[in-house]
Amino acid sequence: MFSLTPAVAADTGIHVGDGYLRIKRGGSHGSNQYQVTVHALEDQLYLIGTVMPTIKAAYGLDRPGLYVNPRQTWISASYQSKDVALFKHEILGLPNGRKNNISIPEPIMSDANLMKQFARELLSTDGLLGFYSAASNAIHKYPRIQIKLRAGPLIGEVASFLREELGMSVSQRSELVAHEGWGISNQEILQISNSQDIETWREEIGFSNPSHISRFMVFENIGECKPRTCVVDRLSFLSGQSTELVPSDPIAPDDLVSVVNRMRKNFGFPLLDGNEILRWITTINAHLATKRSRNLPMLVKQ
Repeated sequence: MFSLTPAVAADTGIHVGDGYLRIKRGGSHGSNQYQVTVHALEDQLYLIGTVMPTIKAAYGLDRPGLYVNPRQTWISASYQSKDVALFKHEILGLPNGRKNNISIPEPIMSDANLMKQFARELLSTDGLLGFYSAASNAIHKYPRIQIKLRAGPLIGEVASFLREELGMSVSQRSELVAHEGWGISNQEILQISNSQDIETWREEIGFSNPSHISRFMVFENIGECKPRTCVVDRLSFLSGQSTELVPSDPIAPDDLVSVVNRMRKNFGFPLLDGNEILRWITTINAHLATKRSRNLPMLVKQ
């Protein structure tokens, strides 16, 4: 059916983080859907530049259905494939429906290279790379990685890999989280706060979400990256459109191409270059228009 390639391992990290599998039996009325849902603005470059080409490399799927919600806060890419759905469910053991008590598939967990692919995309989907200060009014120069998931064995499995294979110092804790409208759940949190361990992550695992990469590039440029900035603000600063990290307008197409290609040179991601991403943004908006759906939130001047 499918081989367990690095692209499949990477997509499994995407699936565990922001993916959802729906298998509904019933012949012609059945459904075999794999869906990835991300923040429509903050993760737009990640979806187009990393997620979609990863899924294409893993399974040969390249024409997802796309939907932007009315408030333009999230976008979903949906794929219909019985072969892919059954491979994910029956071979990899990924759940049909809610991802409760999920574990890393054993064939991935037993291969260090595949684990790196998996961990990179798990951070990109369900994680945060930020920079923090040691005191109030101090500069935000201390890097931190956090990955948060529902209670289950997976966070412990990732933490063990990072400690045992890469020698990282990793903390792990549980906390109760209140969800507006539907109650409270347990959450497992993995955290890396040592600067050298962050550098080890960069060298051994890497960063594939341009939102995270833009934070790192701002930090490398000015020695800090303040919290509560959006990806447009950071891209505007990195392109030279803004001289400070402040709320900004969408950037020019040529500036996006330039910044994305710098990301690819220094971090190896996103997988698509800036011109390819621009073409996809145009194609996606044209497709959404035919469906009378919302356009993508504006990252680039039209």
